[in-house]
Amino acid sequence: MKYLPVILAALALTACADPERNLYEGIKTNNDAKRSPNERAMTPAPTYDEYKKERDAQSAK
Repeated sequence: MKYLPVILAALALTACADPERNLYEGIKTNNDAKRSPNERAMTPAPTYDEYKKERDAQSAK
């Protein structure tokens, strides 16, 4: 039982390893929930990696 706080702290820190990705995925999931299944099938939202690549390309200009 004395190691439980350490284990919980380690789990909490690993869950926040990439907060930008987690924030993007949360917003994307929220926006997808508001769209109809047909809209999601026709125009899927980009993944975080695609978004980051596009964002980096635009900031390099």
